[in-house]
Amino acid sequence: MIGVRESCFMVFPPNSDAAILKDLFNSFKPDSPLEPGDPRYVDFQEVRGDEDILTELGGYILKEEDNTYQLYSGHRGSGKSTELKRLAAYLERQGCVVVYFAAATEDAGDLSFQDTQYQDILLSCTRQLLEKLQDDVDYSPIWHWLEARWETLKELALTDVSLNQINIQVAIPLLSKITAAVRTEPNKRDEIRKLVEANTESLVKALNAFIDNAKQQLKSGNNRIVIIADNLDRIAQIEEPDKMTNLEEIFINRSELMRSLNCHMVYTAPISLLYSRSASNLQDIYGKPQILPMVMVQNRDGEAVDEGIQQLRLAMERRVMEQVDGLSLVPDVFEAEAVVVLLCLSCGGHLRDLMHIIRNAINRTSELPIRMKQVKRAIADFRPAYLDAVLEHEWDLLFQVHQNKTRLNDLDGLYRALLGRRCILEYRFFDEVEEDVVRWYDVHPLIRGSKPFRERWAVFSKGDSEG
Repeated sequence: MIGVRESCFMVFPPNSDAAILKDLFNSFKPDSPLEPGDPRYVDFQEVRGDEDILTELGGYILKEEDNTYQLYSGHRGSGKSTELKRLAAYLERQGCVVVYFAAATEDAGDLSFQDTQYQDILLSCTRQLLEKLQDDVDYSPIWHWLEARWETLKELALTDVSLNQINIQVAIPLLSKITAAVRTEPNKRDEIRKLVEANTESLVKALNAFIDNAKQQLKSGNNRIVIIADNLDRIAQIEEPDKMTNLEEIFINRSELMRSLNCHMVYTAPISLLYSRSASNLQDIYGKPQILPMVMVQNRDGEAVDEGIQQLRLAMERRVMEQVDGLSLVPDVFEAEAVVVLLCLSCGGHLRDLMHIIRNAINRTSELPIRMKQVKRAIADFRPAYLDAVLEHEWDLLFQVHQNKTRLNDLDGLYRALLGRRCILEYRFFDEVEEDVVRWYDVHPLIRGSKPFRERWAVFSKGDSEG
């Protein structure tokens, strides 16, 4: 008789195709950033504009005598979290104390994607700092700040602990409860923001006193403390007529607060913000932001870029080797190199899309190797979501991008919106003749390869040539 536990999971014979496919399916998880030192990591620097996060962001942190406040951006799913974790490990090896945290994920974290304000980010930094440094640093400045507002916190039902019981074991769970309420309870969220808004100056003062204590007490001998706040690029943009967007309010209007902590800060920011009317203001405030582009698998003329394809192939191969020793990418997993090339070209160099498509192909396969038919069907499954993201009035914009390989800074932000939805992808390469980094854009291959795009493109091209 099959027990309850056994009935919940399908058990496959070891080394069977079904067992291997299950292992491969889990090796290509699209939403799991790679940890530093993971053997599956591939350095795409050469096919991403020849920029490296360790130099672009890390170099400033290590060389600058004053605190730095920097922005990091790119399309969602491009690999930013993996790169930021790599940066954190590198800085720690240089003796820095690094507080890395994902401020929000799909099901956890401190922030609400749909409603985030600067007070929420400050509270999140407070909790993460205290949690990271609790065993080494005098936390009394933060303790006293909470202590002075204890009755208000009790009124909000955020604590039932008496004032004389407060200590580090109480403070950290309390801050976790506060940030959880900010994320999940809209009514309490507003009240907590009012509390922080009225006491922002004192909270910043308490945090900086705590940070200064840390710099004096930490045993590393390095007084560089770095906070890396990941996933802030997931904050949804809210627009109101004749007003700044919520993103501009956070990163520009409240930039004094975002730059108020006495340590180095790295914030992720939405790519749509970095290409908005606020771009020059952001650069004045935070310095030149680094943007992680797509892996270049085709050039501007539509010709395949072998180096980019080979790097993506290596990423697939390493995930296979890590999961199933002795299994080759071709012909054991995929039947032919043409299948691998199709996967690389169809994702447009977007890593998360590549992982999704591969998992879908694996799910459609009952025995190895995976055939071209399964991959084509998997690609077709992901195409409708991108087509649905294109509004009727946006088709001509896509055609102009595809034709010219450029993106305009339009007043209405239509191109930025398409960029934010990944209907338009950004690529970069270093032109050695011009000695400059070239940025160019194209429509996502899942849209370009669709019948609606081909039919509309034929009409657009004909009208353009006749005009």
